[in-house]
Amino acid sequence: MLKAGFSRVDITPPLGTRLEGYFEIRHMKGILDPLYLNALALSDGEKTVLLITADVLQIRKNYADEIKAFISEKTGVDKNNIELTALHQHTSFGVRDLDSYNAVKDKNFMETLYRKFADVSAMAIEDMAETTAETAEKETSEQLSFIRRYVMNDGTVMTYPESRRSEIVRPCRESDNTVRLVRFKREKGDIALVNFSTHPDVIHGEYVSADWPGFVRAFVEKDIEGTRCICTVGAQGDSNHMEFMAKEYKDGYEHSKRMGRVIADTVISMWNNTEKRDTSTLSAHAETMFIRTRTDGEEQYEEMKKLLADYNAGTYTGRKLNITDLGSATRIVNLKTATLYQQIPVTVINLGEIGIAGYGGEPFTKYADALRKAFPERFIITCCCMNGGEGYLPTKEAFHEIGYEAGSSPFSENLEEKCVNAAIEMLNR
Repeated sequence: MLKAGFSRVDITPPLGTRLEGYFEIRHMKGILDPLYLNALALSDGEKTVLLITADVLQIRKNYADEIKAFISEKTGVDKNNIELTALHQHTSFGVRDLDSYNAVKDKNFMETLYRKFADVSAMAIEDMAETTAETAEKETSEQLSFIRRYVMNDGTVMTYPESRRSEIVRPCRESDNTVRLVRFKREKGDIALVNFSTHPDVIHGEYVSADWPGFVRAFVEKDIEGTRCICTVGAQGDSNHMEFMAKEYKDGYEHSKRMGRVIADTVISMWNNTEKRDTSTLSAHAETMFIRTRTDGEEQYEEMKKLLADYNAGTYTGRKLNITDLGSATRIVNLKTATLYQQIPVTVINLGEIGIAGYGGEPFTKYADALRKAFPERFIITCCCMNGGEGYLPTKEAFHEIGYEAGSSPFSENLEEKCVNAAIEMLNR
């Protein structure tokens, strides 16, 4: 008999914490909304699998490995059955090397954070009760997610074409506006696992917030009495909330709340129309993909190093730089210390007819499409930044189109094929 449990722990950092997500230094000045860890524990009586979502921008692979080992030590759950997914909010911090750009510098806070990962896991395990699992999916009543990469009238591809909106021809592909729901039905109270795919980059500034995933959780729990909600972010590497083909786009705190309301309303509309799924098997699998580091542009190292130094010091006087310029420059400078191969974790939780696939970075929408196409009879959820936050995971085509994501990505173009094939192989187990 399948069992499921839920727990939540506050991880809001202290004032002054370095926030991550842009090409600028930001320090936390206050709290719009608390940040949390949310844990879903699943057990078939023999093994326990943990899915933990964190309201942080990213958890680099080496730290995810450390945290999973720490959780395993404290709870007894096999570290290979522990999956961590960062929800990638840009009004939060990242878990990365303490001496790196935009890293949290407070060692005491980071040590406490590790303990909270273990605590939320233990409490979710303690909360486990017999459950069945049911699923549903439905598009939102209004479009919330937009592909942020556009084909321009000169044939180039541009991310965030703010200054060239009149030159846009079309988005590079269609966005995904489907809300996916797994409802774990328990006598002691249901658990809603909600998945939606777009960047949690709606709120900006120096005040922390869980952005639209936080609002989804809050609205679902308020409107469906006794239910706990864990929210995951899908394949969002090429999508966000802004429609650059419109006269103006919506942005900011109130729009983030609006997005949470619309997604939660979609969940509520599906709540009593779910399909029961077979959950007779439970397993977790992980593979690390070794992807060759791309080296194009290395001859520009000194030039890009000076450009970034001047930009960060506020002394840059050249042409106006866009996000693609900064992303590409950062990638080239990082080549100095890059390894020959980059590591990308690919993870799968198989729960009978339900599959949860995670990539250790920011996969493009096509990564999720490929898995659903390969398994039309199953209910597939894809998660970004699972067990690693190693950068953008573009499609093969995008590496030739360039744009910010592909320009800043350190991987060679066989990335998509290797990662998707690994996920498909594990979903088949």
